[in-house]
Amino acid sequence: MAYDIWYSIKNNRIKQGCYDGFTLEGGDTLVLDETKRDHFLFLQAIDGVIDDFLWGRFTCNLLLSEEIVCYIYVIASNILTIKNENGEVADIGKILCNKEIEVYKKISILNRMGAKRFVNTDDFLLYDLKGRYLYVAVEMLGAGQASIGGIRVGARGDSFMGAFPEIYRSRNSFFHRYLSIFSSIYNDISEQNEKLYEMLDLDKCSPDLLEMYATWFGIDLRGVALPEDALRTIVKEAYQLNRMKGTRWAIERILQIMLDGDAVMYENRLNDGSLYDVTILVNRKLTDDLRHQLTFMLDQFKPLRTNIRILQMEKEAVMDGNSYLDMNAAIPAEKHVVLDQESIYDGAITLL
Repeated sequence: MAYDIWYSIKNNRIKQGCYDGFTLEGGDTLVLDETKRDHFLFLQAIDGVIDDFLWGRFTCNLLLSEEIVCYIYVIASNILTIKNENGEVADIGKILCNKEIEVYKKISILNRMGAKRFVNTDDFLLYDLKGRYLYVAVEMLGAGQASIGGIRVGARGDSFMGAFPEIYRSRNSFFHRYLSIFSSIYNDISEQNEKLYEMLDLDKCSPDLLEMYATWFGIDLRGVALPEDALRTIVKEAYQLNRMKGTRWAIERILQIMLDGDAVMYENRLNDGSLYDVTILVNRKLTDDLRHQLTFMLDQFKPLRTNIRILQMEKEAVMDGNSYLDMNAAIPAEKHVVLDQESIYDGAITLL
């Protein structure tokens, strides 16, 4: 019987279980907390639906420092209960997920049930496990950095065994486990091929791919570290930006994407500029990085021979010690104003 089933252990399954000494990040990754003494994870039973369910493979993303030892316990059973030390019937899942029960007692129960233990490995076969319910536990010992995530349990049928005569299809035989090496590689490649469309999804692909896609349109994004949202928007609009390159619209659109509308562009208006001078007034603080990013992007879309000058507009007015308020002078916005002892108010001066 061939299956094509994968159980993914993510946020909900992890929270339904019991864990300590870890912090949950990214929805499915447990990062070791070095301030805690114990580091463990006990999951509720994974239901294979039918009795004597044949389990196939366990995979995860496991990162360990040299000082850490990771034990993964796996056991399959057709029932959800076990007799405790007093001969009473108890629910296995409730015992494993009870935080008041010591960890070593839970591990002892799994060992008594005949659990298989795997040490510091992130990919192993479960061909010799048979049972409807699968229990998984993780224990880490030592001090250092470590994480475990992307846990998946599969019951995938072997892709190659079906091509051989019945006499060679003995489950968990040497021949079966040998072919599983190639079957696992084949299945992993097949999964990657099925997800290729995600690499072309501009809303989900990695920022590194976005930089490559931009080069396909002749846009260089490797020289600046743009925010991810701005990076995705530029790549999405790459065709339109190239189509309008060298126009006022292209410059204004780049300003809109990178500064979210906090900029105004003037052509040949300030300080009697020449025909090719453009001044951009930015209504926010310009860091050196932001100024570099903005200049780098505008240089790719500005008209030929155009000189762009970027000015930062201060939001607050500052007067020095020789400033005077004349008649009809007004401060329209609420400000914190400090006047020295020689300041003189005229009758028509108003502070709002």
